[in-house]
Amino acid sequence: MKRLVLLIPVILLFSCSENEAVDNGVSSNDSLIAEIEDTLPPFESISSNFSTTDLVLPEGFTYTVLFSEKEDQVTRADGQKFPAKGKHDLSVFVPSKDDPENKGLLYISHETNEPNADLGDGGGATIFSLEKIDGHWKVVGDFHHVDFGSVGFTDRNCGGSLAPNGNVLTCEETWGYDNEYFTKRGIADRDFGNGRPMWQNLGYVVEVDPIQRKVVKRHLSMGKLVHEDVQVTQDGKTVYITDDYSPGVFLKLEMEKAFDYDHGQLYAYRQSEDGESGDWIELPMDTTSLVNCRKIAVQNGATMIIRHEWIEEVNGKFYISETGEDYMNWDASISAGGTIPNWVKNNLTDGNGKMDDPFGRVLVFDPSTNKMSSYLEGGMFSDSLGCFSNPDCNTTVSLGTKTYLVLSEDINWCDRKRVSKEAEEAKEFYNEIYFLDLSIEEPTVEDLLRFAIAPKGAETTGVIFLPDGAMIINIQHPSASNPPPFNKSCTVLVEGFKK
Repeated sequence: MKRLVLLIPVILLFSCSENEAVDNGVSSNDSLIAEIEDTLPPFESISSNFSTTDLVLPEGFTYTVLFSEKEDQVTRADGQKFPAKGKHDLSVFVPSKDDPENKGLLYISHETNEPNADLGDGGGATIFSLEKIDGHWKVVGDFHHVDFGSVGFTDRNCGGSLAPNGNVLTCEETWGYDNEYFTKRGIADRDFGNGRPMWQNLGYVVEVDPIQRKVVKRHLSMGKLVHEDVQVTQDGKTVYITDDYSPGVFLKLEMEKAFDYDHGQLYAYRQSEDGESGDWIELPMDTTSLVNCRKIAVQNGATMIIRHEWIEEVNGKFYISETGEDYMNWDASISAGGTIPNWVKNNLTDGNGKMDDPFGRVLVFDPSTNKMSSYLEGGMFSDSLGCFSNPDCNTTVSLGTKTYLVLSEDINWCDRKRVSKEAEEAKEFYNEIYFLDLSIEEPTVEDLLRFAIAPKGAETTGVIFLPDGAMIINIQHPSASNPPPFNKSCTVLVEGFKK
């Protein structure tokens, strides 16, 4: 894997005179050392590992388990305690108003879909306090349950975000388009009080007040999709929405009044023929149409995408993980009116809708021009010892003078050289976390820095950074045969970055 080596500045450093002037007690040598350190990668990229049952990190980094499925007890509003749900996904840090650098709340969503009489059916969330004590972040007090009973229940709480108004938007990543999807898992059919079948009430974006641990509302205005992530603009008037489906669509909700999600207009993205711009298709806002918003968008010419995952805004542009899919056929959707995006036309295996997209990519969308294009294509490294495949969770962090896009894999399957030959034969999954310097204009996989390797069977998700640069990672669905603590889902704290 390519490494950045700053040979010339280092030579210059040691050619400086020992008698160089000192300003404000800092020598020019010291200043040059600090300048060089600011441009160096924040860690040494590690090698792939296709046999680990532990979390593998670069030298100098450590992890601590903060919150673990079934191990920890979650407190309901009535004071009763029950074993924590698993499949930890979204992480949101809500800084304390009194001491935002050292205290705050951590919100963890659960991408679960099973019945649970104690903590509510389907998905959910847990909230707990973090405090920096003696230089390290620690859990303070109880793990608190978020009760979604006021909206019935939620299913598979996946990604989401902290909106600028301080509320959490949590996404239901559910494929339920009939009641049987839910009832066959043991979830009882129920009346949501609006005359619509249960399945039509699930698969949306739900707003939560994390301070009060109260659900605000399920927002039907963002449409029924396989919701993966949402990103709210700083003015609170636009929400960008990703759809983990193939073919999926890219949507936005525009509001006249900030954060008034129930009085907005939903649009679907359509790329221009040359791929240099695009426009937005206005979608009907009646309930029946919102339940079928993807179908209507495709019929009206929306650009189809290959499973959009998480979305991250950086300097006015949006970076989207498009995870890809092996061997798909879009013939029916193309016939219905959907258009093929410019960045995947080369993946067509015939002249129509048959495609193969095993590695996926990272897209960049510029709302000022409506241009969406491929920023980084997945694939094999030149040394053939690994590959970057199926990006899912993404976030950013600024370290030194650099801003990095942090990308978590969630591979589609353990074949096609996405893992080692031995791991493929054993049907074992291994996922990795990479850092990418966003100052690189046309990056390739050779520019990626491998930061972490998840324990066998697990994906990493919910990656965020705390005020001092410490990192939160959710370890989701690891192999049950792994030794503790990575035989179940958990939330870990990673320390070692110099911010």
